[in-house]
Amino acid sequence: MLERFSSYPRVIVELGMGDGRLLESLAQRDGDSLFVGIERDKEQSRLAQSRITLSNLMILGGSFEDILPTFPDGSVDGFIAVLPDPRFIDEKKEDSWKPFYKAVYSKLKLGGTLELVTELTDELLQPVTDEAYVKWVTQLKTSFLSIGFHLMDQREGAPAQYSSRCLDQFRGDPERVRLATLKLAKH
Repeated sequence: MLERFSSYPRVIVELGMGDGRLLESLAQRDGDSLFVGIERDKEQSRLAQSRITLSNLMILGGSFEDILPTFPDGSVDGFIAVLPDPRFIDEKKEDSWKPFYKAVYSKLKLGGTLELVTELTDELLQPVTDEAYVKWVTQLKTSFLSIGFHLMDQREGAPAQYSSRCLDQFRGDPERVRLATLKLAKH
């Protein structure tokens, strides 16, 4: 894997790539970078591997918690995490997920980024208030800044060019499912 990393000027890793649609789209637009997708679900990983034939896209089946430690420190230009499992973003589970994002930070090159797209829903599936949304985004920023990340950008919603089954579904209900994108960098 290290030799593939070193043969490209940029390496972008998607943590939990699902069906691979997003990563495939990015790899088609940027043939000079290596895109690496990690997916735990064996069926999704297998289907993506059979469908995607781009030479600048690698699919690794398995848990990113197990695969990430195999990457050399300072070897990745960017990580993308779209709608991570609540175990990796929920405020109540911060003590368990923060060490993982510290490992992500260590794998980034200086100036490398983590783009995090995540969602907030009301427990009773009511519309999410502006107050609850702002509090949630503030908590996320505080957590990631405490790891060492620098906030480069923050916006409500997901990048327009990003598409996945869940992301497209969530965009259809913007009052009850509020999306946020944080672009964080290693300095």
